[in-house]
Amino acid sequence: MEQAREDRRVRKTKARLRQALTALMCQKDIKDITVKENTERADVNRGTFYCHYQDIYDMIAQTENALFEELEEVLDAYTTSDLRAGLIPILEDIFRFVQANADFCGALLSSQRDGALFQRLYQVVYSKCLEEWGELYGLCRDPMRDYYVNFLVSGVVGLVQVWVSQGLRKPPEEMAALAEALIRSGISSLGQPAERAIK
Repeated sequence: MEQAREDRRVRKTKARLRQALTALMCQKDIKDITVKENTERADVNRGTFYCHYQDIYDMIAQTENALFEELEEVLDAYTTSDLRAGLIPILEDIFRFVQANADFCGALLSSQRDGALFQRLYQVVYSKCLEEWGELYGLCRDPMRDYYVNFLVSGVVGLVQVWVSQGLRKPPEEMAALAEALIRSGISSLGQPAERAIK
């Protein structure tokens, strides 16, 4: 019970630090943000900050790692059988994940660290696409598969990036439907094996 209370306190402390850092990242460059500023804004003791992070850059890295661990768990829940019914559910989860973390993603855009964020998103989606979508659509047997998969994943991640930069004006469900339509359109033009797979 005591451990559970401690865990809750740690989560609340990290949440306050993240909220404060997110606000600061929208105002100034990361290199200009100090631990003192972040802890004062979060109303957290500096010693507590250093119990969890080495510095601001370490905090950002740990926050990104935690986010992508969460995303990978979401994506790993889908099997090839699930995906045969359509890609919209998994795409909706990707867009909802970004929406749920819009504050931090938006702050990274403001700080011009979006390249690192979306490169990691690309890698996560690429892995899932190659392992599951590739088999589903018959791309794994195609000698041009690397080109196809890169094209498709770049399109999905590009949609997410533009969506975030424009303030998430469209709902995740609409963005997922658009992404699936573009994926199906792209795959249907790749050749007969892919065409047969999506019918």
